[in-house]
Amino acid sequence: MIRRDAARALTIGALAAWAFVAACRREPPVAGFWYESHASFTLPGGDATRIGGPLTPGELQSIERSSRDEVVRAFAGFRLTITHRRDALWTVAVRPDIPGRSVLPGAGASVALAPLGGSGAVDFDVLADLAVQFAPAGASRADVVAAIGRGVGRAAVHELAHQILGTSLIHNAADLDSYEYPTADRASQYYGTLHWTTAGPALVRRFGTTGPGAPPRG
Repeated sequence: MIRRDAARALTIGALAAWAFVAACRREPPVAGFWYESHASFTLPGGDATRIGGPLTPGELQSIERSSRDEVVRAFAGFRLTITHRRDALWTVAVRPDIPGRSVLPGAGASVALAPLGGSGAVDFDVLADLAVQFAPAGASRADVVAAIGRGVGRAAVHELAHQILGTSLIHNAADLDSYEYPTADRASQYYGTLHWTTAGPALVRRFGTTGPGAPPRG
């Protein structure tokens, strides 16, 4: 009787473990995106003067919302969930700046750890400054604020793609309007519409797609 009960318990335990693993496989993997708490996000240099004053708390909230919307939109066709979780497999934090960079500052940096995930950050100062510099003639303050949010979100998308796929599959210098373009130093990062190119098929292979509006398999 004891042996039979033990065997039954082992069987139930194995079935429960199998059900747990199966459920996990059905759940999309998770990426984390957030703004560093208690950080001071301001416009660098003379940018505040150029657009009529420092960013207000309401404008900063708008920038955070729109940047998150950009990240969610970019990965909407893939089985990947964007959250605020800092323990996610892939993470990007928005910081006022990224210390320890070279003399020529970049908009973001990441460390990719293959199957272990990755972590990275994007530089608010650099991206906000470029959004102001690339503002078209006649752009309103609201236009520039919206552009900062787009630029930050799209830089985060680029960094997440680095972590997920690695450098070799992410850069595409031939398409100025792609998420894979190597730098954020371009007008379309802030005022245009971006799309996936070389990384799209690789992301489909990595995550699968979620519906008819998903990116093409290439």
